[in-house]
Amino acid sequence: MKKIFLQIGATRDGQNPYCAVAKREGYFTVLAEMSDFIDYQSLSLSLPFDLIVRLDRPENPWDVLQAYLHAGMLEHPQVVLAGFEAYNTSAGRVREMLAGPDAGPCFIPPDKYAQRMALHKISPHLPQPAFRFFASPLSIRDAREALLYPCVIKPVDGGGGLGVWLVEAAHQLDNVISKLQETVNYGGRGFTGFIVESWLNGDEYSLQGVVSNGQAVALTCCQKVIERQTTEEGCISFCESGHVAMAATQLPPAYARLMHLCCNTFGYRQGAFHIDFIMVNGNAWFLEMGFRLSGMGIVNLVEEVTGLNWAEIAFHIEAGQGMPALHLPPQRQAVGHLRLRQPRQQEAAARWIAAQQRGELLAPLSLPALDVAPRSSLHADLTRHAGILTTFSLAAASREEVLAIFHQVLDVPSLASRRDLLCAG
Repeated sequence: MKKIFLQIGATRDGQNPYCAVAKREGYFTVLAEMSDFIDYQSLSLSLPFDLIVRLDRPENPWDVLQAYLHAGMLEHPQVVLAGFEAYNTSAGRVREMLAGPDAGPCFIPPDKYAQRMALHKISPHLPQPAFRFFASPLSIRDAREALLYPCVIKPVDGGGGLGVWLVEAAHQLDNVISKLQETVNYGGRGFTGFIVESWLNGDEYSLQGVVSNGQAVALTCCQKVIERQTTEEGCISFCESGHVAMAATQLPPAYARLMHLCCNTFGYRQGAFHIDFIMVNGNAWFLEMGFRLSGMGIVNLVEEVTGLNWAEIAFHIEAGQGMPALHLPPQRQAVGHLRLRQPRQQEAAARWIAAQQRGELLAPLSLPALDVAPRSSLHADLTRHAGILTTFSLAAASREEVLAIFHQVLDVPSLASRRDLLCAG
């Protein structure tokens, strides 16, 4: 019997780390994805899978299995993983159906609201933004007078920053609600609900790690570079433009406690994860947990910093091989990747590299810009993942140095320069 790896959903950053590992391990590799997205990504990328199964709704586990069988795959896959956040729940349900009723409950990733509620119930004093659930954009608008401003609105089942808006005052709400009504989820489907949470002013971080048999290990800790984008109507959204990573050799106790609490509370016992949080006045405030590899090329960033293949470790765990012996290196340089979307940013990075003889510009997955209808199955992908001109890669002795240079390139004052301005004033 041949070994089969089934990946539900293609990665949006053009990386296929699970597929590469599976091929080295002798698996027959299968990708299940929307026809529209396969055709779109194939314009720029040759997908490396042995078989590509086309279907309309990869988020539906029944449709995935039916398409898999119709493609002539009569043997069950040994490893089933999601290549993209939108299909993580589908992958969990497929694993559950393949395991059968006697295997016990399988892990099904909770959405953002379920995560918040579970943590609040288990640990009510864990810092997290005050939040409320709403079923629709119109129900948010109806609660205009009850909301606390500034606040952030985000879908409970979105990804990649899709549908996330900052509302600084009540008069901005109508325009944001109009935007949400026009926004569709990946694949052209609707959102299942929304969180409205208090906005926090702090630095955002993310832990990348793996868990095996309930034992969680962090590999890296990234500080995020977040850009604000303002529409013509004055609506403010966020773009996660970059990450600066350091090996989690000496993980601060607060970070380690948050990691273990999340894995234990959600019952996540095996696989890759990343945990997003924001530091406010020295405290780590929980934002959300992803039960998968991070996108946006962070798999490469983890390897640059630690020398460890995050996808390979996670794949072996999912294949039942358990946690390998992990040896994080002594703290090396910080490494950052910054995605640039504007020509002036690309030019600024090129000038800096030429002057300093450090860093490099990496060629991105060049996804073409297409004109599609707002309800198209590709609209969300074109909104969030296309248009990157290049990635600025830089290593330095400290995270602060990389961040300061990135902010300089983005033409956004860095934290250090803001301190200088304050001191000068």
